[in-house]
Amino acid sequence: MENKTRILIVDDDSIVRENLVAFLEDEDFLVDSVKDAEEGLKRIEDNSYDIAIVDMRLPGIDGSQFIIKTNEMSPNTKFIIHTGSTNFSLNQKLKDLGITKKELFMKPIRDMNTFVEEIKELIND
Repeated sequence: MENKTRILIVDDDSIVRENLVAFLEDEDFLVDSVKDAEEGLKRIEDNSYDIAIVDMRLPGIDGSQFIIKTNEMSPNTKFIIHTGSTNFSLNQKLKDLGITKKELFMKPIRDMNTFVEEIKELIND
């Protein structure tokens, strides 16, 4: 049996979460979603994820801190940043983790095919 890619979505917008979950499950990924970084970190403790899709503006711990903490707990997890902030730029800590502009998607995602291709590329890296 083939192992399916496990994805964690961390976004405080329930509509965004629901839409991403539905789309990615249709693409045959195993998907969990949470509304904040604290809940996301609990999931990371208990599960192994291939990819985390992370909003940057979250209540409490922000997306950047979530990524840094997740990388410490689960160094094999890769990240896609999903943000509505038009002035967002990658900070040096995120760049040091290997995150590039290629893994940055602005809300709303206009080209879901490119999004899925990036997920597949990250998995095959």
